[in-house]
Amino acid sequence: MRCAVAVLCLAVLVLVVVSASAAPGPGFSKGQTKPRTIRGFKNVVLSTARNFGKRGGTPSDQGEFVDEGSLQVNPSPANGNSFPVQWFVEEIQSNPELARSVVRKFIDENQDGELSAEELLRPVY
Repeated sequence: MRCAVAVLCLAVLVLVVVSASAAPGPGFSKGQTKPRTIRGFKNVVLSTARNFGKRGGTPSDQGEFVDEGSLQVNPSPANGNSFPVQWFVEEIQSNPELARSVVRKFIDENQDGELSAEELLRPVY
C-alpha cells in the first residue's frame, strides 16, 4: 500500500513537472507592451504606399487639374511624353514595323487585319 501511494505521488510530481515545462514561457505572453523588432520588416504604419510610382517632378506638378479642351487648344511643349511630329514622320518612313504597329493599334479597330473605309475615315478625338 505504501509503495502504491509513493508511485502515485511520484507520477503526479512527474506530470506537474512535464506540464510546467511544456507551457509557454513569459516571453510568449500576449501582454507585451514593447513591439518585437524584426529585421527586414516594417511595422504596419510604414507599410502604406507613399509616392508610389512617382519619380522626379516637383510637388507643384502633382495634383494639378488640366482641362482636356484647353490641352487640345494649347498643348504644352514641356510635356515629357511628347515628341516632334517631323521626327515621328521620319521614323514611320524608315521603320515599316513601327508603321505597321501604329496602324494595328490605332487605326484597325476590330483587329481583323484589314482596313475598312469606316476605320480610315472615322473621326479622331
